[in-house]
Amino acid sequence: MIFVDTGAWYAAEVEDDVNHLAARKLLAEMSKGGHGVPLTTDYVLDETMTLLRSRRGLGAATTFVDKVRSSESVRVAWVDESLFERSLELFRKSDGKRWSFTDCTSFALMKQLSVSEAFAFDSHFEEAGFATLP
Repeated sequence: MIFVDTGAWYAAEVEDDVNHLAARKLLAEMSKGGHGVPLTTDYVLDETMTLLRSRRGLGAATTFVDKVRSSESVRVAWVDESLFERSLELFRKSDGKRWSFTDCTSFALMKQLSVSEAFAFDSHFEEAGFATLP
């Protein structure tokens, strides 16, 4: 499995994003089975839809979420109470970091499922001890 973060989803959707070509290339590799099953969370989908709506409009946001939800390869994990509590513990210990709570939910899930790689364009995953692609 490979975790897919907000920045990766956004870059793949927005043609004038600085990371668009790299994101599309990695998604193409993933669609052929490279890097394992794409994994994301409902919190990441929330962030991505909100970002797309604020910068590109409602249509871009709904098109994105419909695409992900209809995908046969993307696995969406839902943050439940147990994951929320583990994330909150990590969030409380993140003083000195600029991690969002959504970041912490991603990290906690990745640890729980032994996922070591993230498709992300920010340094937060590396700070938390994960490898990032591209």
